[in-house]
Amino acid sequence: MKIQTITTNLSGTHKLGELIGKNLKGNETFALMGGLGSGKTSFTQGLAKGLGIKDNITSPTFVLERIYEVPKRKFNFHHFDLYRTGSNIRGIGLLDVLGDVVTAIEWPEKIKKYLPDDTIWVEIKYQSEKSRGFMFKFPETKKYIFKNTKSCGCS
Repeated sequence: MKIQTITTNLSGTHKLGELIGKNLKGNETFALMGGLGSGKTSFTQGLAKGLGIKDNITSPTFVLERIYEVPKRKFNFHHFDLYRTGSNIRGIGLLDVLGDVVTAIEWPEKIKKYLPDDTIWVEIKYQSEKSRGFMFKFPETKKYIFKNTKSCGCS
């Protein structure tokens, strides 16, 4: 399945992520594609907020992974940034955590063949200083994540 939407400001990108985050059950992998500054981390910040995480979410570019406890739920949120990794990703632990957690992976192109079949692919395109285009590709079994996203003010 595919869903396209546009956010017209940073707040809209956060809100889109937050509304999706509220629907997550703990078995979702997000593969976030887009250039530098496209909004991958901003979207991830929204996901975390929707999950109820109060921590300041920053890109794990130099540490590769950040793990956040999801309040009142029995799973964690794993945020990976693979921008600085080479083709050998076995040593970073990513393949060990996929499953009953929520995972957001920035720059997932290097590991596409290792990702679950039900990965939610998110392509983010810079359209202007404030506007971002989102293309979500996902299996029908994951359509529940878009429940109530119409209220984000996206088009």
